[in-house]
Amino acid sequence: MPKKQSTTGGPIARRAVGVALAAGFLTLAVAAPQPALALTAEPTATPAKTATATAPGTATTATTATATTVPSPVGTWSVTTQESDHPASTGTLFFYADHTLRLEAHPGPDGKPVFIGTGAWQSGYGGTLHYAFTHPLPGTRTGTAYVALDGALTSPTAFSARGLTKRVYDDGGTETVTIVMTGTKTA
Repeated sequence: MPKKQSTTGGPIARRAVGVALAAGFLTLAVAAPQPALALTAEPTATPAKTATATAPGTATTATTATATTVPSPVGTWSVTTQESDHPASTGTLFFYADHTLRLEAHPGPDGKPVFIGTGAWQSGYGGTLHYAFTHPLPGTRTGTAYVALDGALTSPTAFSARGLTKRVYDDGGTETVTIVMTGTKTA
């Protein structure tokens, strides 16, 4: 017995029409797969295609959305840091392409940073940013600060983050304070 051919199109079109009819709609939009997240210096736009079933056995393609890649934090940033128990301070944060970072902060009287911190960073979906670093604690009570921040790139040239600094002093004491950091890209 010969197999009966469908008059409503291929299996995908039949499925889309069946779902549309079952849901009581005459159209169904199916989003195209999104490209992998890419880090770029500037955002770029890629049109996303959708297939729309307009009637049994027909389908049209239309551009309905734009997918944007996430801006990269790689570069030099002027940062302002506010820890809960200190006045605001300024510094320079370098995000490197190998996912390491360097913080030069608290300029001294000679203009050179009082301390230098090193660490690592990673970015996530939608411009989220996580980074952590350590730096020496200068002053009369010396030790090491362990800093972890979560934030987001608010534009290709700005970010805002908050987190915690755990201070471990050479005399055995510890304390944890909140930290807020904002940055503006300079290079």
